[in-house]
Amino acid sequence: MASPPAVPGDAGGLKLVRPTPELLARAPAVARHHLGTLPVHRAMIRVVECLLVGSAPLPRPLLDVGCGDGHFAAACLAPAADGTAADAGIDPSGRSAAEAAASGIYRQVLVGSAAQLPFPDRSFAAVVSNCVLEHIPPLDAALAEIARVLRPGGALVITVPSERFADSLFFPGLLRRGGLRAPAAAYGRWFNGISRHYHTYTRDGWLERLTRAGLRPESWTSYLSPDAMGFFDLSHYYGAPTLVSKRLTGRWILWPEKGRYLPWERWLEGRVVDFAREIAVPDGAYYFFTAIKP
Repeated sequence: MASPPAVPGDAGGLKLVRPTPELLARAPAVARHHLGTLPVHRAMIRVVECLLVGSAPLPRPLLDVGCGDGHFAAACLAPAADGTAADAGIDPSGRSAAEAAASGIYRQVLVGSAAQLPFPDRSFAAVVSNCVLEHIPPLDAALAEIARVLRPGGALVITVPSERFADSLFFPGLLRRGGLRAPAAAYGRWFNGISRHYHTYTRDGWLERLTRAGLRPESWTSYLSPDAMGFFDLSHYYGAPTLVSKRLTGRWILWPEKGRYLPWERWLEGRVVDFAREIAVPDGAYYFFTAIKP
């Protein structure tokens, strides 16, 4: 697949994170791991985020806001000598938090809201939050709490959807090409609704909220083009049986080695690796940001 055009230079004093050869060299192994443990649509997003978040300095003690079941931290954060990837994780779902605690990835896992973090001021040297902030209605309160628990000089690393998320999906694009703009917009609203996306802002919209919380944005990039998001949209339907598997067995994927034996799964892996290279694209459906607490 041809490389997509890159976004132009650094902007607004921020460093633009670009896909280095060293970063992209990790993509095949990261893709293979994620496709062996997650549905395709989740894997393709998480592979890119794993490369980006894994390349950012995250000093300890580290807090994972919206830790879910701990899968992302286990796969993408560098472990300490004791095997933990973060010092604390917090998630509103008791079931997910229990899975995260059982994984041994965190020294402490709590059930709670990012808008009311149960930690003292200046508790952490870094906070990571991967595709979480868009799901929190009181976003400004959550960012203020993150700023509160960060030490001066502490780092925040986040990934979030952009304003282009809904329009980048396959079916809205198809409907627009057929002149059906109202149904296209309706599908986008429905998809954002079932994804529980309360916030899909422009780059400057996200930067404004970070700044308002008392954080200083340092770097950014956009990732995943409309082609990738079309694949993401369609792959939800291909991966639907994994919902049953997860409910019945607690595992998304029952046959992790299927990519070695099924030709179409090998093709899917190749596509996911291709899409992992879509970093610093001008029409990305997601943003990656780092910020510092002054």
